[in-house]
Amino acid sequence: MTLYELIKNHQHRERLKEIIHVFYEQGFGFLISKIELGHHLPLTKRIKARIIREKDVTLPVRLRKAFEQLGPTFIKFGQLLSLRPDVLPPEYITEFEKMQDHVPAFPFEQAKKIIEEELNKPINKLFTSFNPTPIASASISQVYKAKVRNKIVAIKVQRPKIKETVKTDIELMYKLAELLERHIPELKNYHLRAIVHEFERWTIKELNFRIEAHYAQKMAENSIGLQMLKIPEMYPELTTEKVLTMEFIEGTPLHDIKELKRRHINLKQLFRNGYDIFLRHFFVDGLFHADPHPGNLLILKGGKIALIDFGIVGQFDKKLKENTLDLLRTIVNRDYEAATTVLLRMNTDGDINRTAFEAEVREIFEQLQYTSISDIQISQGLRDVVSLINKYHLQVPVAFVLFEKTMITIEGIALKYQPDFNFMSETKASLHKFLDHAYMVKNILHKTKNKISEYKELAEIFPETALELLQKAKQFKVNIEIEDQEIRDLTVEIERSSGNLALGLILAALIVASALIMQTPSSTYIYTSGFVLAGILGVWLIHRTIFVNILKR
Repeated sequence: MTLYELIKNHQHRERLKEIIHVFYEQGFGFLISKIELGHHLPLTKRIKARIIREKDVTLPVRLRKAFEQLGPTFIKFGQLLSLRPDVLPPEYITEFEKMQDHVPAFPFEQAKKIIEEELNKPINKLFTSFNPTPIASASISQVYKAKVRNKIVAIKVQRPKIKETVKTDIELMYKLAELLERHIPELKNYHLRAIVHEFERWTIKELNFRIEAHYAQKMAENSIGLQMLKIPEMYPELTTEKVLTMEFIEGTPLHDIKELKRRHINLKQLFRNGYDIFLRHFFVDGLFHADPHPGNLLILKGGKIALIDFGIVGQFDKKLKENTLDLLRTIVNRDYEAATTVLLRMNTDGDINRTAFEAEVREIFEQLQYTSISDIQISQGLRDVVSLINKYHLQVPVAFVLFEKTMITIEGIALKYQPDFNFMSETKASLHKFLDHAYMVKNILHKTKNKISEYKELAEIFPETALELLQKAKQFKVNIEIEDQEIRDLTVEIERSSGNLALGLILAALIVASALIMQTPSSTYIYTSGFVLAGILGVWLIHRTIFVNILKR
């Protein structure tokens, strides 16, 4: 769609004028002129914007203020950019991290109308009680406190018409990104349209509360057995695209250290548990909370940690999980050659001067070599690596950048509130504790599960397919002569093959179960018996599949 076609719509035209005016006001008139949009703003407004502009304010501050003035979509865009140190210089990242929502609360009557329309019932039929005063208000939604029977819940309600507002702004963002890349060639390296596309994907997810509820439930399932972690319970029957109902968690925010000390919470153990939980989410589950600022971390009785707000999550597929784990190990082991290999393996573009890149990676790791292990910050290593990714315009998966940002946030929180927390030794301990055991067992289990599924499918379809062939042969639809004895032999062979497959499934299940039991403090005879039985069945299976056929021949 051309710009002319886009601004034929009155809403788009007025919004474009507003965007141009704000950017003029914050001193970005030179960019507006370069992309030839200045004529959309009257001369009097352009002159006025130059007069009221603040002097001696840096470009990052002015850009942050422009985004805040432009409202919810641009605030969210700035917050997303703050998660992309691979795209923006550090001074912009630091400034965008300060991005604040200055959006007034919308009236309760509007929230009530949205809830009742979405859930198809009057609010008093849905909730035992409902507090009309919001407990939180942001650019996308407001949060209320209510009761469902005897349980206290939090209800997140989407702002009226926010979806339409965001859609209009994103369409204009695409066009502005296209114009910037066309008229300022050096900006092509920053892939502006790709960033807008990424923002669009994130925002579409965030505007669908069912997705957030799904991720929260998935993380709760992954975390079964973790005694020190609490994920709020979701209420799917009271959740739609615009309304999210979840368990209300009463806890102390992590940043309230004075209250935590008053409650005699062991801070060192608290941070050790928290870091252990996040590493497990990264490298075992492959699904992690990617916005762990102190307000989203509540501390419950006994030092238990509660995670809230799952609007931003990161997901590792198997390949990215392994690459990121390898990279973390190279930082811990201070191995620059291995780090170079991993980073180039992650790069989806492939066009890079390897010699120059490796030299810069070596410089980063030389600094680690001459730093005391107790003083090494993993976040600094990751930050330097991502700066290098930015410099060479490497195309790495967004989930890796979210991981890097999450790690930096976690380490920053720990060092702020527990300065003697040693990240290097804690990382080594956690990696050794569960990555060498639980992670490997989970991988073996996953591979075995895939194989069992394949065998199960084969066992299900093989007899049916063979029967179909026999029926066709009987009806002379297959041009092959088969003697009666051959048919009987084939039937016996099919039965034997099906039996072998079934026996193979039982054998695989016994081996996996025994291997898992071996990781627990159970009695030795339990898993030993499993392995012995598996061995007997294995010998029998070999006899059925190999020796019987040899004897027949």
